[in-house]
Amino acid sequence: MSNDRFAPVPPTVRASEVTLLALHTAITIGAQVARIAARVWGLPHLEPVAEQTAEHLIARAVEITGHPDPNPRYSDIDPATLAAVTIRVHRRADALIIDVWDTDPTPPDTTPSDPHMSAVDALARRWGTYPAPRGGKVVWAEMGADDHAPAMLAQPDATDHAEPKADACPCPAA
Repeated sequence: MSNDRFAPVPPTVRASEVTLLALHTAITIGAQVARIAARVWGLPHLEPVAEQTAEHLIARAVEITGHPDPNPRYSDIDPATLAAVTIRVHRRADALIIDVWDTDPTPPDTTPSDPHMSAVDALARRWGTYPAPRGGKVVWAEMGADDHAPAMLAQPDATDHAEPKADACPCPAA
């Protein structure tokens, strides 16, 4: 399953993708998608890091574009106007990458005032953002496939997220 929200991934790259309503429940579901992908693709040491990274990326997307109340009255939610978020987890030989698409085109705040992106910065080897081809944006985070030490101890390159370049997407060329 693939859509045009993300940069293309060659068919030889393992990928898992799911689109969810931008509700609080999307956070747990998306995090489990990332955890299971890491396990199935032989990266059990990245399961907790992938899960936590996905939680923060999706929580941010839901808070900005959806309905972040953890206990909503579902009868008060109009599904016709509720935004969606999409998580795609894909693996390259050297990395596990989590992409989260949402409808807001505004890039994430890189200052410590955004707790979700501060957590992603600590968990991931690097992260960035790019405008989605059909609107909105994609925020991605990359974890090294060979990183056996806890990712929170790694020192990410501070330039990876400051000024993302058009070619900064870790997606392989199609």
